[in-house]
Amino acid sequence: MHSLRPILSSSLTAILLAALVVLGAAFGCTPSGSEPTASNPGVRVVLITLDTLRYDATAGEQGASGMPALAAWSQEAKVFTRHFSATASTQPSHASMLTGQHPWQHGVDRNGAVLSPEALTVPEVLKEQGFSTAAAVASFPVAARFGFHQGFDVYRDDFSRGSVGDRWVEDAKKNDPDFAAPGGFYNLADVITERALDILDKTEGHQQFFWFHYFDPHSPYGNTAAVDGDGPAETMSPRPILEAAAAGEDPWPEVRRAQGLYSRDVSFLDRQLDRLLQRLLEDEDRFKTHVIITADHGESFGEDNSLAHGRRVTPAQIHTPLMIRSSLAEPGVVDHVAGSVDVGETLLVLADAQAPRNQGRNLLATPQRPPRAYGMRRLYDPPYADRRLDGTTVEISGPLFYMVDRDGKLYRGTEEELLPSVSGTDVHLASAEDVPPALQEPLRKLFRTFEQELEGALQSENLDQLDEESRAALRALGYTQ
Repeated sequence: MHSLRPILSSSLTAILLAALVVLGAAFGCTPSGSEPTASNPGVRVVLITLDTLRYDATAGEQGASGMPALAAWSQEAKVFTRHFSATASTQPSHASMLTGQHPWQHGVDRNGAVLSPEALTVPEVLKEQGFSTAAAVASFPVAARFGFHQGFDVYRDDFSRGSVGDRWVEDAKKNDPDFAAPGGFYNLADVITERALDILDKTEGHQQFFWFHYFDPHSPYGNTAAVDGDGPAETMSPRPILEAAAAGEDPWPEVRRAQGLYSRDVSFLDRQLDRLLQRLLEDEDRFKTHVIITADHGESFGEDNSLAHGRRVTPAQIHTPLMIRSSLAEPGVVDHVAGSVDVGETLLVLADAQAPRNQGRNLLATPQRPPRAYGMRRLYDPPYADRRLDGTTVEISGPLFYMVDRDGKLYRGTEEELLPSVSGTDVHLASAEDVPPALQEPLRKLFRTFEQELEGALQSENLDQLDEESRAALRALGYTQ
């Protein structure tokens, strides 16, 4: 396993990166300035993340999905049926993909935290080994100000859609009278694909790494109609539906309508993503191209009495698609368990890069033993009042850790308490007593270890360094309180 390391000091990081340069030269890496040709093809490694995309939006199976273009592309890909996100929030999951570490290790346990400059990322490793690196991201939570730009030569993170509401501006001005709202919160897939194509045109070098992030399935649902012209330009957000449920109204007609708009946004994403995928295929005469497509988390539409994402660890919110298309990956469907931390390791293997070892596994290889996946729900301190679709409100606090075992069963809990288990994607909740007795104490020890590591990561980093403008922007998207 290659990897990425735990948080190190600045001086140690400098020494490590210098060593990586030497290793890259020793292993015969082609200088980034050489131009790829059919007789001397270059290497492209591409990570594409699809924000808020449920597993069943693609079904994860060849030829069967609400994303026909992606399904067709995946016929030549290695498709994972049991991939689980590090958490149900954007920033922690992306940080895990880019560092190969769990949230309790890299310290980005919640949206609004900043990825430490000391965290070694995939693009940093690849840049030091001669890769040109570029990214185009679609939403504010992965903007450069949160640390996700580390290692990129080019980082496009300007957004034109959405705005900070008046109440958010008022709150911000209480702390900063000179607060100026940002120009937008997100872009749709047409903009991201255009930027991705432009980046492909302009990036030079024999070795290239790209990250392209799409946001369309995220609420407000139905926002793609404004540019797609497919049906009425109506949008919906989760909050009014939950407020109506709390007031005693029947939420289910609105939940189904929101899910229909979500599906329309996914369809728009599929068509725009196809433009990028076809371009990558067209360039394969000059580049050996390796592509990973995955999601940072899913979305609930009534499963487990939940709507949207971020506060729960349920199959609808953490069971996500993962596909690898590469000459190094044998096409087909695999059902062994995989997790977000495995993405970074696999990217490094695809790039034939040298790096220190860490948590992630090489997903190109068949595991000798069926693996597990791990993750967590964000840290709530003080406790948060979470609304449910049955009209109730549940107070949640502290981190909640999970483990998916080799059979795909999800166990959730903390040091003090094991919570109900969920079998696969079945939303039926078993009782806590259904956790096998032989697993109860090992699970408690495991969750205790996670908590201790998280506490250490949070103490070692200042995760509250954001300016009030950034905080207000995240509140407007519903990411922070």
